[in-house]
Amino acid sequence: MKNTKAVGNIGEQIAAEYLENKGYTVLERNAVYGGCEVDIISECFVGINGEIMSRAKSGNGSSSFFSKLVKCKKEGNRVIVFCEVKTRYGEEYGSGLEAVTPYKMGRYITAAKSYCMQKHLTNEDVRFDVIEVSDKEVLHIENAFTENDARYPKNLH
Repeated sequence: MKNTKAVGNIGEQIAAEYLENKGYTVLERNAVYGGCEVDIISECFVGINGEIMSRAKSGNGSSSFFSKLVKCKKEGNRVIVFCEVKTRYGEEYGSGLEAVTPYKMGRYITAAKSYCMQKHLTNEDVRFDVIEVSDKEVLHIENAFTENDARYPKNLH
């Protein structure tokens, strides 16, 4: 029997490193908002052409971190990304995206609303991604779902 919690933790670490290597900043991991645990909450700046704009650290370069951040804010939008990580060590359970049910989507949306309210974020773009980690690859599915994809239990209406 495989230890799914340990495998999941390793997958989440791989996913966090993957995001950081792509220019995202991981804000929180395994955070609970609105009664739902979110695997990774990160932020990125998306440029005019849809590319992720890296937040390079100041140092030897000619531009300071602050001036690069100002440039990012002028040329791109800040996006708060809520990531569900699915780690697969075989194909018997299907893809990670298939495992994210409409109910789970609804829980993530509730968590995002709670997060934004607690952090006093009113005009931020929010995105829901799924990251599948397997022994073969890391597959990052941006905009994996929207609020329209979610389903809530009938007793919540």
